[in-house]
Amino acid sequence: MARNSTALVQTFEKGLQLLEYLVEHKVVSVTSIAKLMGIQKSASYRFLNTLRLHGYVEQDQHNNYILTDKVSKMGNGIVPRMEFRHIVSRFLDELAKRNCKDGICNLGKWNGKEIVYEVQSANFEYVQYSVGRTVPAYCSALGKAILAHLPEAALATYIQRTPMEGFTEKTCTTEERLRAELQEVRERGYAIMDGELYLPLKGLAVPLLSGDGRIKYAISATRTQYGPIDSLIEDMLVPLQETAHDIVEYIKFYHFD
Repeated sequence: MARNSTALVQTFEKGLQLLEYLVEHKVVSVTSIAKLMGIQKSASYRFLNTLRLHGYVEQDQHNNYILTDKVSKMGNGIVPRMEFRHIVSRFLDELAKRNCKDGICNLGKWNGKEIVYEVQSANFEYVQYSVGRTVPAYCSALGKAILAHLPEAALATYIQRTPMEGFTEKTCTTEERLRAELQEVRERGYAIMDGELYLPLKGLAVPLLSGDGRIKYAISATRTQYGPIDSLIEDMLVPLQETAHDIVEYIKFYHFD
C-alpha cells in the first residue's frame, strides 16, 4: 500500500510501531519513544498512557513503561476483559496524580437509595468516606450529579422516601431547595458539595452520561479546605469533565452495564 494512501491511518500506524518496539525491548521511557518515533514528549506520553490504560503496559518505580502479557495472550486467542472498576481506578489515579495531589478522586454508584463509593484514587483516603461506604445522595456532589439526571418519577420517589437529615448548617433539608440545586446542576453540567456533610469538605462531581438515558455513576474530586469552593472548581472541573468523557467512551467500547 502506498504511504500516502487515504486508507492509511497514520496515528494507528504509529501505535503499531510503538507496540512492535515494546515487544522487542520490553521496557521503554517517554524520552526513548519520542526519539524513536520523532514525536514530541507530550505525544509520546499520550501514546504510552493510552497503552497503560488499556492494560498493555505498566509503569515501574522509575516511570518506565513495561510490556505486560496482554499482547501474548491476544496472540494465543485470549482477550483479557478488564473489570470496570479496575479500568476506572486507572483513570482516577491518573487524574489525581496530575491534578488533585491534595485531595481524592472518586467513582460513586447510585444504588437506588444512596451513593456507594466504588473506586477511589490511590493518592489519599478519607477514612469516613472510603470505598464501600455510602453517603446520602441529596447532600453529596456525587449524589446530586446523578439525581439531576434521574427520570422525574424516580426522583420524586427518592425525595418522598428520603428523610433529609441536616449534617451541618449548610445541608439541604427541603425538597424545594434540592430541586432548585438539581436544576442548577442540569444547567451547568456539574454538582458541588460545599460543607454539607462536613464543613471543611468540598466536592465537585460530574455524571457519567452514556446517552442511553440511564444514569448510574458519577466521578468527583474532593478536598478538605476552608473558604470558598472556587479553587476546587477552577483546578478540577475541566480535568474531571475530560476524564468522565474518556470513561464513558470506555463504557461504550467494552459494553459495560
